[in-house]
Amino acid sequence: MAQGRKDELLDHDADGIQEYDNSLPRWWLYGFYFTIIFSVVYMVHYHVSGTGKLMTAEYEEEMQAAESIKKIAAANAPKKELPTSPLTDAASLKKGQEIFESTNSLCATCHRTDLGGQVGPNLTDEYWIHGCDLPTIMKNITTGFPEKGMLPYGSTNKLTDEELVQVASYILSKQGSNPPDPKPIEPERDVKCGANAGTEQNTVATTDTAVKQH
Repeated sequence: MAQGRKDELLDHDADGIQEYDNSLPRWWLYGFYFTIIFSVVYMVHYHVSGTGKLMTAEYEEEMQAAESIKKIAAANAPKKELPTSPLTDAASLKKGQEIFESTNSLCATCHRTDLGGQVGPNLTDEYWIHGCDLPTIMKNITTGFPEKGMLPYGSTNKLTDEELVQVASYILSKQGSNPPDPKPIEPERDVKCGANAGTEQNTVATTDTAVKQH
């Protein structure tokens, strides 16, 4: 449009509605030009040159990394026989609490210091996802669930066999503690725990014995 023809009323109408022949604002034009340039760069980067990773490639890479972590955890798993009955003495439970709440393990980060559940599930009720007996809990701590965000030992910082039993025993000691505002049960995945799960044997080799998950 030539200079000096601003706000010129055009001589056509639609149902009696007319329009002005106005210049588009510069900010709008520059934004429009930017989107064109960005779309060209995006297409070349991701779909032409292949220098950018698409979501499928990123997902596969993350799954491979998770599988590697699980293999490392399996290799580092305790090989000696560990007890199947939880510890109940005050000193062991106190140590287990310290491990659970430590920034070295990150357990409380996802399950809260009262075990009521946050990102991770509530550990104080009778509904569990992967089993609630001592051997199963120790196995789950050892291997983690990387695909769900839980690393082996909570943060990949390996625990000793003694520490593993202590923290697992502490978790079981909090059963029925009823913390305020616990994370709700998810019926489609949580299963009520068997009252006598894991009490029939005295010892278990956590790396050589397959533990049934509920």
